[in-house]
Amino acid sequence: MNIRRLFLFTLLMALGGCFRNSAPIHFYLLEPVAATQTVSAISAGVEAPVVGLRQVRIPAYLDRPQIVTALSNQEYKLAEDQRWAERLDDTVTRVLAENLSNLAPTERIVIHPWPAQQRVDAQVGVTIQEFHADAAGQVRLSALWTLTAADGGPAQRKFSCRQPASTTDYARIAAAQSACLGELSRAIAEAVRALPDVAPATR
Repeated sequence: MNIRRLFLFTLLMALGGCFRNSAPIHFYLLEPVAATQTVSAISAGVEAPVVGLRQVRIPAYLDRPQIVTALSNQEYKLAEDQRWAERLDDTVTRVLAENLSNLAPTERIVIHPWPAQQRVDAQVGVTIQEFHADAAGQVRLSALWTLTAADGGPAQRKFSCRQPASTTDYARIAAAQSACLGELSRAIAEAVRALPDVAPATR
């Protein structure tokens, strides 16, 4: 066997070993609130408001398929074999919309971009500032959110949630993140319930 063939053989064996030793990739999704936690619809005879949900904004450090955890206040880890099954901003937006349809007094939740002719009585915007498990194994969610009704300007509010989770069990981390997102959804739903029964139409 000449040197070139020996090199290729060695390279193929090394690559084969890498593939055999690579850990399987696990994928996760956030979960909406359980059906038993839903609230009843608004009073009979009152038209439910249409709530428009804008795409949730996430910070750049979370905008990646790998699940991010903190090793310290300054150092973060990307888990190559523990990943989101879809874009994190997409899954947060989708689950938040489902939560609001369960928790707010309306099932009429539309996600931006909605059709130009769609009537929207109020709009919700969410900007996440942090959403990860910290070095102590506690999930942290910090966010700014706004609820804009047709009869007034946006009111920006702050939200913070802490849930016990894990530093290594990513299923527990995802479950705790789902719980925090559920708490954020409840805060927004409470504000939606405080809106007038039917606000004037907006676009």
